[in-house]
Amino acid sequence: MFILLRKYSIRLQLLCIGGVILLLLSGTVVWSYHQILNITYKRNSDYTIELISTIKRNIASNADTINRILPNIAYNEQIQEYLMEQDRLKQYELHGKIEKLLVNLKSMKQGIVDIVLVSTIGSSSYNCINCQEFIPLNEIPERTSAYYSALSLYPYSNPMKQVVYVGVPVYDRHNQVPLEAKIGYAIMVLDVNAIAPQIDSMSDKTAGSFYVLDRNRVVTSSNDLSQIGKRLPELEDRIASGTRNDEFRKDGAPYVIHAEPIPEIAGQIVSIYPTKELFRGLEEVQHLVIGTFIAVIVVMYVLYIAISHNILQPIRSFMTFIYGLRAKGLNNLNKRVALEGYAEISIMAKQVNALLDEIDDLASKLIDSKTHIFELQLMKKQAELQYLKSQINPHFLYNTMETIKGIAFVKGVDEIRDMTDALSRVFRYSIKGEEHVALKEELDIVEAYINIQQIRFVDRFHVRYDFEEACCSCKVIKMVLQPLVENAVFHGIEPALHNCTLTVGCRMEDHRNLLLWVIDDGVGMEHAMLEQIRQSLEVQPPASNNINMSRERHVGIINVNNRIKFAYGDQYGIMSIDSVPGEGTKVLIKIPVIGGSDV
Repeated sequence: MFILLRKYSIRLQLLCIGGVILLLLSGTVVWSYHQILNITYKRNSDYTIELISTIKRNIASNADTINRILPNIAYNEQIQEYLMEQDRLKQYELHGKIEKLLVNLKSMKQGIVDIVLVSTIGSSSYNCINCQEFIPLNEIPERTSAYYSALSLYPYSNPMKQVVYVGVPVYDRHNQVPLEAKIGYAIMVLDVNAIAPQIDSMSDKTAGSFYVLDRNRVVTSSNDLSQIGKRLPELEDRIASGTRNDEFRKDGAPYVIHAEPIPEIAGQIVSIYPTKELFRGLEEVQHLVIGTFIAVIVVMYVLYIAISHNILQPIRSFMTFIYGLRAKGLNNLNKRVALEGYAEISIMAKQVNALLDEIDDLASKLIDSKTHIFELQLMKKQAELQYLKSQINPHFLYNTMETIKGIAFVKGVDEIRDMTDALSRVFRYSIKGEEHVALKEELDIVEAYINIQQIRFVDRFHVRYDFEEACCSCKVIKMVLQPLVENAVFHGIEPALHNCTLTVGCRMEDHRNLLLWVIDDGVGMEHAMLEQIRQSLEVQPPASNNINMSRERHVGIINVNNRIKFAYGDQYGIMSIDSVPGEGTKVLIKIPVIGGSDV
């Protein structure tokens, strides 16, 4: 870090060091405060979990007591006889007996509002006058130890109160009806406080609210009595999925919710408490931390001002002097720096003044040296001009070719005349100034070159042109096809012992690219040579002697590829070279479509 900082100004270094110290201090304070919050949060969470566990144990204990009472009711012989009796007189006699039994059973558990018996094979019932309208008998499973209904109203109490129905199906024990037949239901009507009576008496010092929900997620018991009988719609999704210490916002304030299932009653117990209640009393810690942090910043700022005045001020004066030298140039070299400060800055000022003295001496020498260099450069330019003047005038070659062409015509040697005419066209085309030409002009030069070679090889090969008409007006770089045709003739057709066909073609691809190809059915290439050529097109500079040899032999292909990539980009150039020994070679080029006169 210090190695990196020494590249910058002292002011910036001091600011960076101060910033790092503040960051470390801030990180330490934030981490410590965060640890305090975590400890507080964890303790409250543990306390909440302990309370919920206590409530769940109480509910489980109450449910266990109720689950022991209900089977005693359902399988009591007098109650079974009462539910199966069809005679009205005997029903009346049995009613008095079971009433005493049920009164004794009700006294076993506080909070039992009533006990209801309903027969499914006869007309006998106990404490049931149209009770099927408010007791959910159809919800009770066929086989269950105890089914706890959702919170409901019990119309026979005065005043009418909210209760929970706990029911079991009753089956015949003595096989007086068909085997395993259900003879009725035993229903226990419970006050809501009989399930979790401790919640509404919890200490007011407890943060948050606790709710016991029935199977329909209706509050059956809570330390917030106003919520009993209601739902918690804003928490439906969170309660349904079950959660532990999940944070959410309600009316803009953060809350923490903890929900656990109560399998004994198919319900849930939920605790909700505001986050700010968790951290009550930490405001003083916050104020102390902020005050300490501000005091540290003030002390660091005072130290920074003192260091800046004693160290940075002389350096700033020195930098102002240096900038003045740069602004006024050599005209200000006679001025010298004068600094007052600590020993190091005084030594630096003396050394700079000595350096300026040396610069004065060297300035005149530098001017003399530059004058001499300019004279040498002028002599070099003059020599280059003389060299250019000594070059052969192209018109001399044109005139010589026209003379040869005329002599051949007079002598009647048509081959010499045609070759000279074609060579003249190729020469004029290759040295003319334009770098980009229409594809039709390039094709004309290819035809002139092929005419020369056909005269030379005396019908050893014939040519097929396959060009789309729309391609001929597109612009291409000059001499893009002729080197490839030359390679095909010299390396493919000339060594062949049979008549060959040379194909030159072009087509347009998606109106954006031109695909040009040169194909011969000559001797082809071995796989090793083909791979060397492909590598020479990809590697620059070549990576091996073999590739160098390939480049020397196939310099035309490599030059064409490099020129295309330089002119249009790396996505263009020679796209593929395919060759089979004895069958021939195909070279495919891609260049962009460019029309009109501007490229």
